Amino acid sequence: MTRVATFNQFFGSAAGIAMGQTNMAKAQEQASTQKVSNDLQGFGIEAGRLLSAKTYAERLDRRAETLKGLEARAEVEATALDSAQAAVQQARDGLANAAANQNGAGLKAALEQALSIIDTAANAQYNGEAIFGGEWGYGEPFIPASLDTLATQPNTDANWVDTGRNRTVMIEDNRSIELSRTAEDLFRPFVDLLRSIRVWENANGPLAGRLTTAQLTYVQGLIPQIATVQTNLIDKAAEAGGTAKQIEMAVSTNDAKRDTLLATIGDQENVDLAEVAARLSAAQTQYQASAAIFGQLKDLNLLQYLR
Repeated sequence: MTRVATFNQFFGSAAGIAMGQTNMAKAQEQASTQKVSNDLQGFGIEAGRLLSAKTYAERLDRRAETLKGLEARAEVEATALDSAQAAVQQARDGLANAAANQNGAGLKAALEQALSIIDTAANAQYNGEAIFGGEWGYGEPFIPASLDTLATQPNTDANWVDTGRNRTVMIEDNRSIELSRTAEDLFRPFVDLLRSIRVWENANGPLAGRLTTAQLTYVQGLIPQIATVQTNLIDKAAEAGGTAKQIEMAVSTNDAKRDTLLATIGDQENVDLAEVAARLSAAQTQYQASAAIFGQLKDLNLLQYLR
C-alpha cells in the first residue's frame, strides 16, 4: 500500500512563500530607496566602518563651512589692507608734493583723511568680528581720534585696545594657521608717524603754504620714514595674501577629501539597480512557484484517495 504523506512538501512550500515574500520586500525597498539598507544593522560587519566614514564626512562638512567663512573673511581683510595702503600712499604723495613744490598746501587735509581711512581699515569687521581684533576679536581694536587729539597725548598707547595674540584656526587635520595680525601691529607705525608730524607742527608752525627752510628739511626727512612704513605694510599685506592662499588651498583639499569619502560611502550604501531587479525577478518567481505548489498540496487529503 502506498502511503500518502504531504507534510514535508506542504511545509517546504509554505517556507518558500515566506522567503519569497521577504526577498521581494527587501528588493522592492532597495529599488525604491536605492540603498542597501535604511539602518546600519543592514550592513552587518561593515556597519562600524560605515559609521566612522559618515562621522568623518560630517566633520569635513563642518570644516567646509568654516573654510568658506574664512575665505569671505579674507576678502574683507584684503579690502581693508588695500585701503590702508592707499592711505599711506596718499600721505606719502602729499609729503612728496610738499617737498617738490616747497609748499604744504593741502598737506594737512591729506594727512587727516589718511588717518580717517586707517580708522575704518583698523576697525574692519566680518560677521560681527573685528578682522584685526586678535584672539578676542570683538569691539574696535583702534579708538579713533583726530590728529589734534593725538598730538596732545604722550603717545598713542591709549588708542590701541589689547586684543591678545593673533588668532589661530584649524584648516586641516593637525594643521592650523595664524589669521590676521592685530590692528596695532599693522597700523600703529603709520598712526605714530602722523601724530609725530602734528606734534612737530604744534612746536614749529603748520606745514601750510610756502615752507621755510626748516620745514622743507623736516618734510624731506619724513619721506624715507613713510617709505619704510609703507614697505612694512606692503610686506604684511603680502603675508595676509599668503594666508588667504592657504585657506583657498585648504578649501580645495577639504572638498576633494569629502567628495572621495562620499563616493566611498555611496559604494557601500547604494545598490546596483540591475542586480536588485534580477533579485526581485528571482524572488517573484520563487514566490509564484511556492504558491502554486502550496495551492496544490492544500487540496490533497485522504478522502480523495478513498473515493
